[in-house]
Amino acid sequence: MAYIAPTFAALKARIEQDLSALVPMLRLALAVVFSKAVSSLHVHLEWIDQQCSPLTCSLERLYDWAVLYGVTRLDATFATGQIAVTGNVGAFVLLDELLRADNGLDYAVTAAVELTSGVNLVSIKCTTAGLAGNLSAGSKLTFVELQAGVDSETTVDANGITGGAAQEDVETWRARVVDEWQVVTEYGGRSGKNRDYVAWAKKAHPSVTGALVYRNILGIGTILVRPICNGLEGRLPTTAIMDAIAAKFLELAPAGADWRLALPLQQLVTVNLTLNPAVDSEANRALITNAINNLILAENSETSVIYQAELDAAIASVTTQYTRNAPLDDITVNSGSVFILNAVVFS
Repeated sequence: MAYIAPTFAALKARIEQDLSALVPMLRLALAVVFSKAVSSLHVHLEWIDQQCSPLTCSLERLYDWAVLYGVTRLDATFATGQIAVTGNVGAFVLLDELLRADNGLDYAVTAAVELTSGVNLVSIKCTTAGLAGNLSAGSKLTFVELQAGVDSETTVDANGITGGAAQEDVETWRARVVDEWQVVTEYGGRSGKNRDYVAWAKKAHPSVTGALVYRNILGIGTILVRPICNGLEGRLPTTAIMDAIAAKFLELAPAGADWRLALPLQQLVTVNLTLNPAVDSEANRALITNAINNLILAENSETSVIYQAELDAAIASVTTQYTRNAPLDDITVNSGSVFILNAVVFS
């Protein structure tokens, strides 16, 4: 049970009671003085109690807990990908040459390329870590300095520039530390169970929020992992993220484990509601849509079910004046799939 520091008023009343034999004037003065003296001590005791668990400890102590269990906080990652470059045959795109995108960020060439006829693919990496470095297919980049025989304007290929992500959120990191703590104390370590593959996928990239794990579905002894990224379009990991997960599995999975990676399938969910005219506003519609989407994003297991009661609770967090027209039954996830909110239709 957590230690909770008593309030100043509670301490003062307690000390007054202890000094009840003294005259009122002296009793009140001493109670105030003693309460001020010990109040900070109780607050410090409360802080010490919080540091005893990664569930409640301060950020500074969380770093200490993370070191003990080998759960490093994930740094922001750099977006990578390929661009289509044209120019004279035999011209060179040199290593570390910079290009600039419309977002104002610079991208460095990661491997020199000698141009041939037609379109040449050149690998680049954003020089600034974070989400801002991601670019969609077809985006334009321009060489910062003109290259002899190389056209100055380039185009991002069909896969986009992806993989950029912000530093891992503190509470997400805390949850990973706690999970590792529980595994170590209960099982002694990770050995390749389903939950271990989920943990390793999360450890590979800050965009990964979960994973579906299926055994023997591709043959006896196989392990199929479908990573989930709630913050990305369609909850789907990009090529860069899948590569990072594969590298982490090669590092941590048991030798000889026959694991495979695949994108999760998408199971679309459509909700149809009728709101009472008194509460039917754009603001309420937006809040309801957000509440339902949060409910769906929380479902990330192989046996996920969206229960009618949960759906109603999400809607009721905004208003109870509604009629749910669809769905009228619980929704069970299909094998290999994650739920995606298709639309909330207000009729």
